[in-house]
Formats: sequence, C-alpha cells, structure tokens
Amino acid sequence: MLNKIKGKMNFVVRKKAGHNAGFSLIEVIAVTIIIGVMATMLMPAIDGAGSKARNAKLKNDLATLDQAIATYKLEQGSIPSSLDNLVPDYITKNEGFKDAKNEDLQYSVSGSSYTLTGSDAEGNTVTSNGSVAAETQG
Repeated sequence: MLNKIKGKMNFVVRKKAGHNAGFSLIEVIAVTIIIGVMATMLMPAIDGAGSKARNAKLKNDLATLDQAIATYKLEQGSIPSSLDNLVPDYITKNEGFKDAKNEDLQYSVSGSSYTLTGSDAEGNTVTSNGSVAAETQG
C-alpha cells in the first residue's frame, strides 16, 4: 500500500542527478505576478468596505440616539438639552457620540424640536430621522 502511494507521489518530488529539487526563478516570478494582480483587483473592494461600515454605524447610532431622545421626552416631558443627559438611564455609556469621520455629532435644541447630524465617510451631512419628526410634530 505504501509503495503505491509512493509511486503516485513520485511526480511531486523530482530529483535530477546532482541537483536539488526546487522552484526555478521563472516559477517564482510567475507566482509573484499572479499574487500582485489578484491583490490589485481586490483593493477597491476592501477599501470601500471600511467606509460602508462607518456609514452604517453612523446611521445605527443616529437611530439609537433618536430612540433614546424619544424615550427621554416621554418620561421627562421635554427634549434633553444635551446628549450627555441620556447617560446612563437611556444609553448605557457615552463613547463620545462620533460620526463616520470620527468627529462629534452635532446636537442642537430649538424649543420642542432638535437637530442631530453627523458626517458620513464621504463628508456628506446626515440628519437623524428623529430630527425631522420632531420638527414636523412641533
């Protein structure tokens, strides 16, 4: 049985008289070129994934803050004057409330409405849905 396996594996290891088995320079260059081409093709897909993830996190954070502000308004009767007022009763911890560009979210209160905005990875301003709803409900 071992002889059959060794016989079939003969093509893997080929030794010439006086020479060690190994890769030729052309084989190494060909493999390097193939890996380089594959890496070049994958870079745009990998590069765009980070910004998409940061944009998705921004939208989720804005939605979470909208829910916390709505709950605060129901219980306290008014909109919080600062996002820090939501911690720890409505949001478990304050991690700085950052947007996709790692800058602070902008929160402003005007009467019974508020505006909560941040920048996405491309620099566009994103406004929370609760900001729009609070403005229309007055």
